[in-house]
Amino acid sequence: MSAWRLFRASAALEAAQLRRARGFVILTALAAVNFLAMVSLFGLTGAYAPVALINLDGGPYARGFIEALNGAHHSFALKYMDSTAARKALHSGRLVGIITIPPGFSRSIESGTTVPIDIRIDNVNIDLTNDVQRALPAAIVAFGHRNNFPGVRVIMAEHDVIPHDTGYIPYLVVSALALDAMVIAGILGAMATAREWERRTVKFLRLSPASASVVLAGKLTVAFAVAATALGITLLAIVFGYGVVPVDPWTTVFALAACVAIFTCMGAWLGAVLKRTLAAVPLMFGLAMPLYVDSGALEPTRFDGEKIWLIAHLSPVYYAVGVLEWSFHELRVTPEPVYVDMLVLLAIALVAATLTLGSLARGGRR
Repeated sequence: MSAWRLFRASAALEAAQLRRARGFVILTALAAVNFLAMVSLFGLTGAYAPVALINLDGGPYARGFIEALNGAHHSFALKYMDSTAARKALHSGRLVGIITIPPGFSRSIESGTTVPIDIRIDNVNIDLTNDVQRALPAAIVAFGHRNNFPGVRVIMAEHDVIPHDTGYIPYLVVSALALDAMVIAGILGAMATAREWERRTVKFLRLSPASASVVLAGKLTVAFAVAATALGITLLAIVFGYGVVPVDPWTTVFALAACVAIFTCMGAWLGAVLKRTLAAVPLMFGLAMPLYVDSGALEPTRFDGEKIWLIAHLSPVYYAVGVLEWSFHELRVTPEPVYVDMLVLLAIALVAATLTLGSLARGGRR
């Protein structure tokens, strides 16, 4: 049998087995979108903490100060309330804080008097507390600068390294693609090999004169195609649902396809090692979040300290995030060049494929 016919036969067999598990394949595609929604919550929760605003002045400067508060990026969501309702909501855990603009605020500002702004904070969560504490001074400075007050003697002259800003959610949803590629492609790859031990057909592969590498290639090609379809649906959700459009669409598609292929090979090795689908699938899900969080998925790990950055290099998702963020947003989130990230992923795939072939060659040993 020629290599091409053997490849087609192996792929057809794998496709037939997946067709008998249509429900699982559909759930696999849904899982990809589910991961996208899950990681989005990292950016949506805590980004706009509810803060009551009590405006006891109502003058023009008070309105200008409120505009500055609303302009504070990803800090709090102002809710207009009276003092009684605000205090009740704060003590019941419905608010992070209360900002009060005192009476006579506009008159005092106009006369050059410094006005203290009272803020009460529910410091049950230091992260949200710090967000409010950072945002309020920034709003005060922006308010003074906008009105050209003589008391503001220092202004910020910002010079950005990157010519465009990338929001937190657009950053997160792209890194979610790396998580999707690892979990979805990894699980399908693991199933393709673990099934040979579960059905006790691995001995036939060992005894057959057919090339094990061609058989494996046929099986993993089908796994790749299914995973790529699921990731394609997720990519469309990002573009049309989140409105995040890649800077270079074709480079993005190529990078995502490469990540799917690489993680499919990794999953195949894991399935060959564990020899049980029920062992491989939970392990992939269990490894997903630790590897994802410590991979630069939420922010570049070089901002989190030397130790965390070094540990992140053990995660294949670290390199995948570096490739995808560059291809999607032209962001360099790893100190290593993007081509190095891709070379590391390719090396991981080659090692995984070699180890998988070795396991198949050993046949039914357990």
